[in-house]
Order: sequence, then C-alpha cells, then structure tokens
Amino acid sequence: MSTPEAVIIISIASMVIAQVLKFFIDAIINKRVNESILLSTGGMPSSHSALVTSLATSIGLFEIHDNGQLSTIFAIALVLALVVLHDSMGIRYEASKHARELNQIKLRLNLIENIDVEEKKLKEALGHKPKEVFAGILLGAFIAIVGYFIFVNK
Repeated sequence: MSTPEAVIIISIASMVIAQVLKFFIDAIINKRVNESILLSTGGMPSSHSALVTSLATSIGLFEIHDNGQLSTIFAIALVLALVVLHDSMGIRYEASKHARELNQIKLRLNLIENIDVEEKKLKEALGHKPKEVFAGILLGAFIAIVGYFIFVNK
C-alpha cells in the first residue's frame, strides 16, 4: 500500500474512532443512546481534532521514514491542523454559546409572553471545550503512531 493511501486510512480511522468514542461517552454520561451523536459535531473527544492531528502526524512519520526529513506537505498539514484546532475552540465554540442563549430567549418568549417562536431549535453542539480538543489531539496522535507502525511493518 502506498504512503498516501495509508495516511488517508489512518486519518479517516481517527475521525471514525473519535465519533464512536463520542457516542459511547455520551451514552454513559446521559444514560441513554442517541444515534445522532455518530454524525454530530461537538462533544468529547473532538473528531475534527483527531482527524487533522492524525493527518499531520502520519504525514510527518512517513516522510521521516521515507526521506529522512519533513517536506512542505507536512508544513501544510500542520498549519491546517492548527487552524482547525483554533477554530473548534474559538469561533465554533462561541457560536455554540450564542445558539444556547438564543434558544433560551426563544423559550422565555414562549413562556412569558405566549409568543409562538416554536421554530427549529438552534444546534448548540458546534464547537469544543479545550479538554475535548486536547483529547482529540491525543487520540489522533496515538492512532497515527499505531497506524504508522502497522503500515510500515506490512
């Protein structure tokens, strides 16, 4: 198998594993099964963080193994990862807080003034707390390292 294929498989596996872990963690915490978690954003661990971390890590590992040095492709993957990580804790997390507040305002309008604002509730789980991103980073790096050793030893 070629290096690009291995990097793609490792990266997607990291995202899928993070989503499955998120599903089980949510089920344990909330004591109920919510299948929509499998396709949702937000929560513990961050699947976006796992994805981009495993992408950058696996590219770096394979490049050092194949060429003995890092390339511009690794630099691009690293910068992409940093942007995604910052965005998930920054803009997307703030958007989550705004959605939560707007949903509360809609609820109060319904209760206090009996105004029917029963439109679809805004999605609140968009971004991540720093610990959720950190967990995604650790998971992505771990899966990249394990995947690297699996593919290099084939």
